[in-house]
Amino acid sequence: MKPAAVPADTLYFTLQELGVIIVLSALAALSGALVPSWLFPDTTISDFVYSTLGLPGPGAGELVFGSILCFWLLLGLLLVKKPGTAFAMAIVLIAIDLMAGSQALVIQTLDVLLFVALIIEAISMVPVERGPWSYLLPACLLVFGITTIAVAILGFATTGEMDTAVTGTSWSYYFSGILGLVCAFICCRYQVRYLLAAGLAGMYYMLHFWLYWGSGFAARFPPDPEMIPVLFLVALLGGVISAAAAYGISRLLGSHGNTDRPNSVDQ
Repeated sequence: MKPAAVPADTLYFTLQELGVIIVLSALAALSGALVPSWLFPDTTISDFVYSTLGLPGPGAGELVFGSILCFWLLLGLLLVKKPGTAFAMAIVLIAIDLMAGSQALVIQTLDVLLFVALIIEAISMVPVERGPWSYLLPACLLVFGITTIAVAILGFATTGEMDTAVTGTSWSYYFSGILGLVCAFICCRYQVRYLLAAGLAGMYYMLHFWLYWGSGFAARFPPDPEMIPVLFLVALLGGVISAAAAYGISRLLGSHGNTDRPNSVDQ
């Protein structure tokens, strides 16, 4: 007598959900490797963020990579709607990197994927409509935004990793600061946990770069401490914007509706 077959829906992830995870992970790997070279064919990301945008360093270029990673991990979480989705995608991403050999097999390049995924997973389940969570994202955007504008007004703006003083008007500082204030107002009106999740994940991505890349531990911290809130604002905005984009796509795909699951990440 044959044993009864185990229904597919008894698995944590169904085959369809596993397919979504694998496909999105592959797209994340491809976009992380190809999008920067496609966007900046004649220069590097560092040249763009320092020379064109006039942002300080080090780490401003991580805005692109961190935002891409947060976008795909959050999109997977919104589509599958199960805790553990982002972490599973991070595991698949690490496997792809190991097989493709496109990343140096060191902790600096791989563990950041897991930590970013865990931050997104954890924050996506907190009750952001309750204090103090409800004030965290608007407060960070407000403080960093005001600080960035103040740095520009006082003439302390720098650009590049060598802490070069900005000549002329620091338009990138004013733009980032004002955008931070606008996002702070929006986040006060609309308490959405995935914006907080991606924003904090983006900030960690920047912090991870400062701590673990370079000749020694914390060797890449900005030489000017006044640039830390500016760079955190850039990373925070990258996460918030990538989260909004992921949410918009999930709505277009018709997957961000109401659900009866208690662990739903929707809000």
